[in-house]
Amino acid sequence: MLPCPPPFSARLRRPQPWPPGTVLGGRNQVRRPAETLSPREVELLQLVAEGLSNQQISEQLFLSQATVKSHLVHVYAKLGVDWRTAAVATATATARGLLRRW
Repeated sequence: MLPCPPPFSARLRRPQPWPPGTVLGGRNQVRRPAETLSPREVELLQLVAEGLSNQQISEQLFLSQATVKSHLVHVYAKLGVDWRTAAVATATATARGLLRRW
């Protein structure tokens, strides 16, 4: 008698070969968040870390509040987080230290 193969759902949940927080780039290249955040996103994240609101950031960078929110959505997705504080904590804790320490 042949062994029964694992159920389909079990075959879908394979362990990821990359560490948590790693973002897939184009052509399935594995890249760290420091390599995927644009300079503008890092600048915006630095202002978030300094405690500025979206409105204050938009005034300082001469952007609309919608653009600030859009940048933050991209930053959260790249860092794999859902909140401002988690984004700052993740960026600060990365090996390269995305943010300046104040």
